[in-house]
Amino acid sequence: MFIWWGPELINLHNDAYIPLMGRKHPAFLGKPANELWSEIWEESLLPMKNLVFEQQESIYGQDLMLLLERKEFPEEGYFNFSYSPIIDENGEVGGLFCACHEETNKVLQQRRLQTLNALTSRVLSAKTKVDVGRIAIDILGQNYKDIPFAAFYLIDPDGQEAQLIHCSGIVPEENPFEKTVSLADDATGNFWQLKTVVETGQPVRIQGVSNKISKIVQSLTDRLPDSAFIVPVQKTSSEQRIGILLVGLNPHRNFDTEYQHFVEQIGSQIATAIDTIERHENEFKQAKQLAEIDRQAQLTIAQNRLKAEDHIRNVINQAPVGIAVLQGTHFVFEAANDAYLNLIGKSAEQTLGKAILDALPEIRNQGILELLNRVVETGEPFFGNEFAVALNRFGKTDIVYVNFVYQPLREADQSVSGIIVVANEVTELVKSKHATQESERQFRNLVIQSPIAMAIFRGTDLIIEIANETMLKTLWKRPFSEVQGKKLLEIFPELHDQPFPDLLTKVFKTGESYTEKEALAYVNTPEGMGKYYLDFEYAPLFGTDQTVSGIMVTVNDVTEKVEARITIYEAEQRSRLAVEAAEMGTYDWDIEHGLFKYSDRLVEIFGLAPNQPHQHSEFSGAIHPDDLPIRAKAHEEAFRTGRLHYEARLAQPDHGVHWIRAIGKVIFDAQQKPVRLLGSAIDITQQVVARKNLEEIAEELEKRVAERTLELRNTNAELVRTNHELEQFAYIASHDLQEPLRKIQTFTELLTDTAHDEESSKHLLSKISSSAQRMSALIKDVLEYSRLSRTDELFIKTDLNLILANVKTDFELLIEQKKAVIIQDELPILNAIPQQLNQLFSNLIGNSLKFSEKNPEIRVSSTLLLPEEVRAMPNLQPDRAYVKLNFKDNGIGFDQQYAEQIFTIFHRLNGRKSYSGTGIGLALCKKIVENHQGLITAESELNKGASFTIYLPV
Repeated sequence: MFIWWGPELINLHNDAYIPLMGRKHPAFLGKPANELWSEIWEESLLPMKNLVFEQQESIYGQDLMLLLERKEFPEEGYFNFSYSPIIDENGEVGGLFCACHEETNKVLQQRRLQTLNALTSRVLSAKTKVDVGRIAIDILGQNYKDIPFAAFYLIDPDGQEAQLIHCSGIVPEENPFEKTVSLADDATGNFWQLKTVVETGQPVRIQGVSNKISKIVQSLTDRLPDSAFIVPVQKTSSEQRIGILLVGLNPHRNFDTEYQHFVEQIGSQIATAIDTIERHENEFKQAKQLAEIDRQAQLTIAQNRLKAEDHIRNVINQAPVGIAVLQGTHFVFEAANDAYLNLIGKSAEQTLGKAILDALPEIRNQGILELLNRVVETGEPFFGNEFAVALNRFGKTDIVYVNFVYQPLREADQSVSGIIVVANEVTELVKSKHATQESERQFRNLVIQSPIAMAIFRGTDLIIEIANETMLKTLWKRPFSEVQGKKLLEIFPELHDQPFPDLLTKVFKTGESYTEKEALAYVNTPEGMGKYYLDFEYAPLFGTDQTVSGIMVTVNDVTEKVEARITIYEAEQRSRLAVEAAEMGTYDWDIEHGLFKYSDRLVEIFGLAPNQPHQHSEFSGAIHPDDLPIRAKAHEEAFRTGRLHYEARLAQPDHGVHWIRAIGKVIFDAQQKPVRLLGSAIDITQQVVARKNLEEIAEELEKRVAERTLELRNTNAELVRTNHELEQFAYIASHDLQEPLRKIQTFTELLTDTAHDEESSKHLLSKISSSAQRMSALIKDVLEYSRLSRTDELFIKTDLNLILANVKTDFELLIEQKKAVIIQDELPILNAIPQQLNQLFSNLIGNSLKFSEKNPEIRVSSTLLLPEEVRAMPNLQPDRAYVKLNFKDNGIGFDQQYAEQIFTIFHRLNGRKSYSGTGIGLALCKKIVENHQGLITAESELNKGASFTIYLPV
């Protein structure tokens, strides 16, 4: 996992993230994210980062492909990840948190396994060797990521030439492969080294392919493959080369052992398919010949054995299958054609005229004599199919597989005098079948040994044929003996109410694979009903007739990852709520190097100037001088115990009393020397000051109210409720609230200390009620002010002309009474919060109407600031465009020395009797402008009107 923090997106990561960085670690620790991943920043990471920062939303992704320059080349990688915003103390996105896991090996294995599965199910159903090549290359063309291009050459029977059968991934205008390649001539000029591969029987890797091929059909990037791998395709039972497979290599992956093994497996499957076709063709041809010869031989013998003997011998000698005639009880070789002699590996001199055990002593104890005697005794032929016999031939002992017929040789009296042997060697065909079975066994082993849960279902009833240990242990939690050969829905009936059976049925019907990520599944195991999140794929398995015979299921249990992401998300939400509720300021003090980092909220709490750099000494200097010993003692204790905690007052510029609570944790080095302090501070003025002042007043009022009439008790109870609400804002309103509270106290004491008639009591109660209403108005304005401090309203396109028109309508009667004139320019459209701008215009226009002693004249003008004007003002952001709004009137004005103080809450320059108000209006204006990241200033002279200038981003 990693964190990108601050405007520069500084990268911080844990140890588990180091392997993902490759050679970029450790140089990029603490560097900006756009420098760390510059190769994928603009296209991939920046748009997702903008969504997180601008929308404050989390983003999740599975198997995202990225090209990372963490090796000597842009490497193809796949990742599961989640991006979540980290909210700072101002409610803004201060950083980004990412939990990620590299899935490259899993994706590569699934992708390659899918290709091998497709080859297994399709090439074995091909009718000819050419079809095998075409089908195989078409399948490889679908996996352009591992095989950017491919070609297949078929070697002719005499091994002199190789014919190009098919190629994929090559655009029509490219012709990198010759149609016919001579394997007899010197191959030094052959770029693809086909002759070398055929002669050595070893694969060859070729570099510089980009000089031969300038364009391919599909690729991950514009980077062309520069390497190719040439693999000999040879018979499974011998070293005879029957073809050549040529594949381009992915320029974004290392050609490691697994990659090479994958390509060689492709060649092996092609070889198995071609070998099988050749064996079937030869077997079928020889079987026809055998049947025809047998029929002719039987017919000829039946008609006239003596007359046809010479003719039979001639036929036998020319027959393409082995034929021999054995006579007598010792089975002496009377005749044997060349095909039979070649089968047993003997010459005519070594065979003819000799008993079978003399010519072939090795057949003793192999059951052959017993079969011959049986034919003689019963007079019935014996048919052997793929019979294995050990023969000493060609200087070594071979295990030979033979299809044969032992036909009884009858005399004229129908007695059996010998045996006619018709034999055909099928050793290559049997070995080919064995190789096919071995290939299937290897495929099954690949499924069984896979670290990913896999199973194979057969038929529409979903009979469980194979399930590997991962599937049995992690998901099904059953031994294989309990599920083998049984229907899936009988073992797991709970799947009836889930979508998986319908999806499997759809794969059977359409023959198309189905893949889903993070699917929710419930599986009932001996341990109880389990809830899982699964990545799975249903891949069809095809029979020789190209119909779907089964489905291979690949499942990856991602439950921990999904639940961890949910837990992280919930923790982020709780953390975000805690930070927002606490309104904390945070800091990071690097004691060893003297560096001090802090949040904007900490600056606000300590009363320092915003948007300016500050040193550590400025924060410590803001502590009230009388409380500096408290801070010093707390830090001394922290450097011993590792924990910081203290409360102190702040010496604020407004001379008000502000309290903070600071907590922190000290980090020590190996020598227990303090090197870093992580801390936070929170303004607790509300708890300290309000508790000491307003609670005492509320308690005294409650005591006196208890001794008076029911009406007075109700009135005082209302005051207690009002005072309790004012506690939340006492640190702002303590000065202005004292005046109505003092009146309430005075009138209450008058009611208590002196006897009054009913009229007088009503008058005093009226005074108390009036003061309470004054307090209520103050609280309402303070609440409005507080709401503006944490606005969550949306910015939209806002026409200032409509805003001003609405405000003029609101003041229509007052404008008419005072005979006021409002002159305005054409105002712009801004991205703003309409309700707040309406309040801003209303407060400024209302002040101009209120603070005037003659016919008011108000001018509202608008100007777009030039870039140099923006840069000249330090409080504006130099890279943004601003509009300048000016509200100028001819009212009573004020002394310019109060131009800053008038924006302070509850600060009034005129008596309340002369001009009504709470002293919050201009403070609200300033807060609204600050919410819009703008600036407001004021200029005036006494009795010469006032001018308010507002700078707002466009």
